Amino acid sequence: MDDNKLFEFKMPKFLLALQPEPEHLPNKFHFIYSPLYLSLILVIRERTQQIVLNRELKDKPQKLYVFNEYEKFKLIIIQNNVKVTGGELAPVVSETQFLDEAWEWYNTNMITQE
Repeated sequence: MDDNKLFEFKMPKFLLALQPEPEHLPNKFHFIYSPLYLSLILVIRERTQQIVLNRELKDKPQKLYVFNEYEKFKLIIIQNNVKVTGGELAPVVSETQFLDEAWEWYNTNMITQE
């Protein structure tokens, strides 16, 4: 590689995350992490995954997305730094916009089209 050539590394807006450490979080679910907003989203596939949300999770920003007539996904921001970090590494967005962008990424990259 030529030492005179520069390249730009772009941090992805979203990544599929491993199961977080705290045991109180649900197991075998998908998690989306945003390094730009330092926030973590829990993805619940409603047809095959059931979870009873405790009071803390019920109060977190969340939204239901319909993939097709059989599949619905609920996204919940469980670690929320969207308002705090907006404008630093990424544009200022609302929590709803953030969830919409995460859903678009998840729908495009993670859901198997059958």
